Amino acid sequence: MRARLLVILPLIAPAPLLAKDIRGAAYVEPTDAYGHGALANGEYAGLEVAYDDGTRNTIRFDGAVYEDTAPRLHDFDGDGTPEIIAVLSGFNVGAMIQIVGFDGEAARPVGTTDAIGQRHRWLAIAGIADFDGDGRDDIAYVDRPHLAKTLRIVTPVPTDDGFTFETGPTLDGLSNHRIRTPEIEGGVRDCPGEPPAILTADADWSQVMETRFENGALTSTPRAPYESPESFARFLTCD
Repeated sequence: MRARLLVILPLIAPAPLLAKDIRGAAYVEPTDAYGHGALANGEYAGLEVAYDDGTRNTIRFDGAVYEDTAPRLHDFDGDGTPEIIAVLSGFNVGAMIQIVGFDGEAARPVGTTDAIGQRHRWLAIAGIADFDGDGRDDIAYVDRPHLAKTLRIVTPVPTDDGFTFETGPTLDGLSNHRIRTPEIEGGVRDCPGEPPAILTADADWSQVMETRFENGALTSTPRAPYESPESFARFLTCD
């Protein structure tokens, strides 16, 4: 799968070579070139990266769009500078998680999960935390929240030139997005003194589900009936 992704080459507008760090990121240039429509108003031609010196650059791809609600910032390699976590969808291979880092000259893709493998197949990120307590932060996402409805955990692993990904446990029967709505629902509760919890709906959107890593596997517990996106609010805050 990674060999197939080599044809999706980033088109990067470079920024000047300066001592700087990533400060923020945003999806820009809404587009209908991919034409999926699973996420309302959620397809973009570019990822704009902002730096702490006020400069910016934009990453674009031939044959792919960003398909997501918003990019996320998180420092996975512990160097004090955040990476950007985004969802990229290839026109022929569907969605994948992409990590973007700063190489000293410009932000560039430094790690990508395997794509789902089919056009118009998407994934929705639930959140980032150390779900299994091993000291490394993980990414939780729902693989095809309208079809497969499978919660997956992946762990970005730093290498000399970027990141690889270790696959973790999975659990079927969960979703965090309803087709053609503009938001990913639920999220992650990560409170001091307790394991992080992933909040999603069940497969038919009748229950709010809380999922944790226990004894080497993901275990879900119903917490309340699902009535609206606000049904998650009280389960996402710490006491």
